[in-house]
Amino acid sequence: MDPTLLELAGISSTAILAAAATDAWQTMRSGVAGLLRRHGENRGENGEPGLLERLDEDAAALEAVAEDDRQAARDARAEALRTRLEDWLAERPQAAAELEALTARRGGPATRNVMHVNGHGPGPTYGVMFGTMNVDNRRTDDTDGTDDTDGTDRNGGNDAS
Repeated sequence: MDPTLLELAGISSTAILAAAATDAWQTMRSGVAGLLRRHGENRGENGEPGLLERLDEDAAALEAVAEDDRQAARDARAEALRTRLEDWLAERPQAAAELEALTARRGGPATRNVMHVNGHGPGPTYGVMFGTMNVDNRRTDDTDGTDDTDGTDRNGGNDAS
């Protein structure tokens, strides 16, 4: 299979599942449903559910997971969705451009993330792409023997002397 289709399946599965159990899910779902309608939904043998039915199952399962555990649950489901999308794209390579446009448009910048952090000056430089960073700027090393919070030496002396 074309490596670009494999990459697209991975990126798309991440973007689609990122929308599941969020306010963006119905918009993403309707876009995927339209894509499947235009290019033919992949039905499994013996009446197995198609892609859209499985996506609905994934979304319902993610909705049932506590919000703190959702990312781990998304990651666990992403591999299976990636494989389903690879199979679907292998039979319909002409749908690749439309799938890429859908997940880039609906998935937003989460489909490909790049972050550059440039620091200038004597202080440290921090960067966070997603989530929260807590920075404690107090010194934690003991290279000079001081506590650094009250200006006294840990051995009882005064830093100023």
